[in-house]
Amino acid sequence: MARPRVLSALAVSLLFADVLPAQPPEDDIAPFTWETLAERLSEEAEAGFTGAVLVVRDREVVLDAGSGLANRQHRIPVRPDTIFAVGSEPIDFTQAAILRLAQDGTISLADPITGFFDGVPEDKRGITLEHLMTGASGLRDFHDLPGDRDPDHSWIDRDEAMRRIFAQELLFPPGTGEEHSHSAWGVLAAIVEIASGSTYQEFTRRHVFEPAGMVDTGFNGDPVPEERLAIGYGPRSDGEINAPPYWGPTSWLVMGSGGQISTTRDISRFLTAMREGRILEPDWARRFFGPGVGASRNGDMYGFEMFVYHSPMAETHLVTLTNANDPGPEGGDDTRFIRVSRALGRFVLGPYLPRFRLGVAFGGVVDGALLVESVEPGSAAERDGLRAGDRLVAIAGGAIGDDWRAALDPHLRSGEPVAFRLLRGGEEIEVVVRPEPR
Repeated sequence: MARPRVLSALAVSLLFADVLPAQPPEDDIAPFTWETLAERLSEEAEAGFTGAVLVVRDREVVLDAGSGLANRQHRIPVRPDTIFAVGSEPIDFTQAAILRLAQDGTISLADPITGFFDGVPEDKRGITLEHLMTGASGLRDFHDLPGDRDPDHSWIDRDEAMRRIFAQELLFPPGTGEEHSHSAWGVLAAIVEIASGSTYQEFTRRHVFEPAGMVDTGFNGDPVPEERLAIGYGPRSDGEINAPPYWGPTSWLVMGSGGQISTTRDISRFLTAMREGRILEPDWARRFFGPGVGASRNGDMYGFEMFVYHSPMAETHLVTLTNANDPGPEGGDDTRFIRVSRALGRFVLGPYLPRFRLGVAFGGVVDGALLVESVEPGSAAERDGLRAGDRLVAIAGGAIGDDWRAALDPHLRSGEPVAFRLLRGGEEIEVVVRPEPR
C-alpha cells in the first residue's frame, strides 16, 4: 500500500519554534563538520545513502554532490545535475506566481474565488485567495476518485478538476479552521491561468523559472536525457519506466501542487532568486519566506523525496533529493535518506537556531489566531499545558501577526518564560511555558 501523501513545502511547511527535532539518541548518523562534510557524505553513501545534496553557506556553494544510483538497471549514478520528481515543491512555485500577480495589482489576496469561477456552490463562495494559501479554505486535500488509473497521473483537465473540487464537501466553513489542501493549490493554479491569460506552465516558466535561471525545472512528460534521469524506487510505480517523462503530461489532479521535475541546483537558484528580488519585490518575498528559519519536506509514493532547509532569506540553505526512499512493507519514517537529510539540516541551520526550544510545531495564522499543530511528548510545551489544536491569539501580550516569530525569538534565546493567550473549547485562557535548553 502506498504511504499517505501528506507533504509540505516552504509555502505551507510547519513553522517550528525549534525548526528541527533533536536527533534521537539511537540514531547512527555521526556528526557533520564543515571540514569533513564531503568525507562524511561519502561515508553515508557507503552505508546506503542515495541522493543529491547541495549546501550553500553564506551564499557560497560548499557541497554539490551525488551518491548512489539514478538508474539501477543501467548503473547510472546520481550526479549533481540529476533530474528528479520533486513531490509537492511546486506549491512554492504556485505561491510565487500568485504573489507576483498580487504584486502587479492583477489580483488581490482578499479576492473571493467567485471572481474567477462561475457557479461556485454556496458553501464555497466565501473562500478567498488568502484562505486557499493558508489552509483555511476548508477544501479537502486531494480530488482523485477511486476509478482513476493512478491517484496522481490519471489525466484530467482543469475544468474537470474544478468540478471535482467544488463538488466535495468542505471540512469546515472557510476561515474557521486550518487544514493543508493540495486541491486548494490546484484552484490557485487555475486562478493563475484565468488572471494572467497564460497557461500555468507558461506563466511559471516566464515569471519564476527564467528570472531565477532555472534550466532543469519542468513538468511530467517533458523529455529528460537518460544519463540525467532518476528512476523512482519506492512503494508504488507507474508505467513501464517509473519516472516523470513516462507518466504523461502533468494532470490537473496535481497541477499547482505536484507533477514537476527539478534538480538541487535549480531549487537553490530559486531560493537565491527569491532572496535577491529577481522573482518578487522584497516585501512580497518576505511574505513568501515567512518568519525565521524554514524547513520543508516533499515527496511522493514513487520513491522520490526532498528536503529543503534555509536560514532567513536563504543566505544559507540545504537541498537534498532522492529517488530511492522506500520505507518498506512496515512503513516508517527512518530511511537513511531521511535521517541523513535531517542530520544535515540540524548541522547547516545550527548557527541560526535559538538556544532554547518549546517542543511545538505551529501551523498557519487564520483569522488572527496561530494554530498549535502538534506538541512533542515530554517537551516544555506539553509539561506547561499547551495542546495540539490550541489557537494562540497573543504571544507575550502582543496580538498574533505576520511577525509572530519575532515575539517568540527573545524567549527562545534567553529561556525566559513566554505567556500565550489561547482559545480552547470556546474559552480563552493563558498558558505560560518556560523553554528548555536545546
